[in-house]
Amino acid sequence: MRVVFDISKALFFEEYLYEKPHVFKAALQGENVEWKYVNEIYERADAADRSFKLMNGHEISKSEYMESYMNVGRVEHRYIKSAIYRYMREGATLVYNRIKNEPFVTNISRQIASYADAQVIVSGYAAFSGKSSYKSHWDTRDVFAVQLLGRKRWIIKRPSFDFPLYMQQAKDMPEAVEPEEVYLDVVLEPGDIIYVPRGWWHNPLPLGGETFHLAIGTFAPTGFDYLRWLVNWSPKIADVRKNFHNFERDRKTLENIAASLGGAIRERDNFDDFMQAYIGMHRVDSKIALHVLGDGSNHKLDVLQNVRLNANLLYRFSGGFVVINGNKINFDEVGIKLIEYIRDASVCSVIQIQESFSGYSAELINDVLFQLAINDVIDIVD
Repeated sequence: MRVVFDISKALFFEEYLYEKPHVFKAALQGENVEWKYVNEIYERADAADRSFKLMNGHEISKSEYMESYMNVGRVEHRYIKSAIYRYMREGATLVYNRIKNEPFVTNISRQIASYADAQVIVSGYAAFSGKSSYKSHWDTRDVFAVQLLGRKRWIIKRPSFDFPLYMQQAKDMPEAVEPEEVYLDVVLEPGDIIYVPRGWWHNPLPLGGETFHLAIGTFAPTGFDYLRWLVNWSPKIADVRKNFHNFERDRKTLENIAASLGGAIRERDNFDDFMQAYIGMHRVDSKIALHVLGDGSNHKLDVLQNVRLNANLLYRFSGGFVVINGNKINFDEVGIKLIEYIRDASVCSVIQIQESFSGYSAELINDVLFQLAINDVIDIVD
């Protein structure tokens, strides 16, 4: 399934990112999603995990719809399906947060991650009524909501608190009053995607029939993340290591610390070190390709094989390297262009890459791609 965005990535970053919502009409192209796929996702979910919820205006206790049992000497957990069916028939929404290793979900989320240059977390929402699962609220991350089955109405209002971080949720900030004026009132059809910046009030409402959508939250590094990293860096400053006694006596020390931190924040080397640490912690799930990469007799990729880059955010460090899926890789200019080509193409075949780099031997390009695949830098795509 392919995601077709009706505005370029450059325009999205310039005019929409963090600024205002946007509806991508009929953005999903390819095979239609069926309930069969959705059911399988929920079947494979861990009922005992905090990521799995049943919402009915409030979170329903797991004891109402989950049981433990002994399976050949090991305690395991399972849904009480009759309870889930009953609650959903009465208007509840089945929520599954942090969906991973589900092929069609991963395919969609990775395309959005590449478009937004950010790490993503995916949640699923299934319902069959017109009852709201949550009250109107804001999210602490930007969200791309992907409507896959049925319809859902989205009522969106401007922020009353700009750029909230993860600890600044609407339910904990009663002083941030929801505006009365509606900015956008839209019904999403299957295949539509809506982008909602963090901090914007929204209330997704089922319309009385079947509905399933994915909420793909995007997480890019923030100034708060940078400052938190600098706290661990700050013992390098001598004044930071001094003892405090009282404000008047320590005023000069405080001024020195402020000046030193102000200078450190603006240093490219510090920013690069922060980005290396931040990106280095993140991983992009890729498909296992034992038949291609685990077979010792195989040393190249089929020319029709599709590949994609295992990176949400491709950052070129001043030292001339990139960090992709935990791999620190030094590239020459040609290597960088090759990586950027794969990123920009989203998904492309080996032969397309070879033709685009026709100044180099096809065999050499294939050798490079094979090594990148072995090292989990690029993904083998069906």
